Amino acid sequence: MSSSTILPENDRDLLLAQKLGDSIDAGTDFSAIGDDLIDLLAAYKDQETAQIHSIQPNSDSIWAAISKQTQSKAQASIHVLTKPAAYIQWAAAAVLVIAAFIGLFYYTSGNQPTIVAHSGSEKISVILEDGTKVTLRPNSSLIKLTSAENDRSYSLEGEAFFDVVSDSDHPFSVDAGAGTITVLGTRFNASNWGSATQVYLEEGRVRFTGPDSQSVELSPGEASSIQDGKLAPPEKVTEERFTDWLNNVIIFDNDSPASVVAEIGQHFNIHINIQNLEDRSPLNGSLQLSSPEQTLEDLGVVLGGTFRMESENSYTFISME
Repeated sequence: MSSSTILPENDRDLLLAQKLGDSIDAGTDFSAIGDDLIDLLAAYKDQETAQIHSIQPNSDSIWAAISKQTQSKAQASIHVLTKPAAYIQWAAAAVLVIAAFIGLFYYTSGNQPTIVAHSGSEKISVILEDGTKVTLRPNSSLIKLTSAENDRSYSLEGEAFFDVVSDSDHPFSVDAGAGTITVLGTRFNASNWGSATQVYLEEGRVRFTGPDSQSVELSPGEASSIQDGKLAPPEKVTEERFTDWLNNVIIFDNDSPASVVAEIGQHFNIHINIQNLEDRSPLNGSLQLSSPEQTLEDLGVVLGGTFRMESENSYTFISME
């Protein structure tokens, strides 16, 4: 090997790589190196961090990110090279460490949403890293919004009951569609199916924030909702109206047929055509959520009609009156 391929000991990139390596081994901040390039990269990192934290995630962007992550990728080709001499390794480190400084920032910045659990056709319970227990209603998903350590920000699609472990230093929040629920330690139910986002508080304390940053604080036994962009004030309700599904039952108390059908449709992940129910009186009672066919048959008796299967997972109400 000719001497022209050997980097001098005082080469700037080589010295910088050595300093970066020493800083990594010692666990010290890169800013202590005192290099203009490193200082510039650190300032760029801070700027990007502020921009990322200013972004308000929404369901569409979350699912787009998840879809991108789950798409198959072409298998990479790997070529084994002979081990380079020490001075070549230091020269390569001058490039790789700087590139990794930028690249690893995006992978460790905690801005990657990941699916924690999806319930499918049965309700399931999961224990989160902090000990919080979440019970997902059928056909519901829980998504962790970031991978940052100690961050407790989630997004919900469908409905779930939360038993949150108290941690005053790390508030627990759930993006439930039109609104965000922020808690310290509590038990609550949240849903965003149909045309409304709803939250019911069983115990503890929660703050429910709407799309215009308006918020209400709920006390145990109270519920609130967001519909058509409007945040409703808290009201006292019966617990069974919001936690009935945990026992595979739907309880309706002066509810419209449309809302009852919407809840059944969400629970079983089916489409139900109810054009003939628009002028029906509110319903009172309960139904077992045993299966789509049996539940719709029982509801048909209450409504004086039947639900005809049009195709797989699609039904239409036929009035017999």
